[in-house]
Amino acid sequence: MKKLLATAPLFLLLAACATNSPMSGNNTPAQSAKAQTLTCEDNGQVAAAYSANGTVAHLNVTLPKAGLNNQKVTLNQAVSGSGARYVNNTNPKMSYEWQTKADYGILSISSTNGQQYSVNCQL
Repeated sequence: MKKLLATAPLFLLLAACATNSPMSGNNTPAQSAKAQTLTCEDNGQVAAAYSANGTVAHLNVTLPKAGLNNQKVTLNQAVSGSGARYVNNTNPKMSYEWQTKADYGILSISSTNGQQYSVNCQL
């Protein structure tokens, strides 16, 4: 018990030193806190850059089977049960959903005519 009490101040000191540096608003892909490129099925690729606070994902999507080549898509964070989920419903003809967890991602594209395409991606 004495050893536990003796180490408690050390843990409190370390916890007090572990802070995040403040980030300015108005994040662009170049100013993002985290960026990664994932390789997808069907010879696809998704380059994802996230805002520092994680509320916005900027994607550069190349999916030959879906007819997308360097398509830039901006998605906003949405409710997710596990991992992260981003959606874009601003295009009246097409909606995007990007779900990630650990080293995996799933990009789903839905069009107003009922067509859907989903692809699995991995770091």
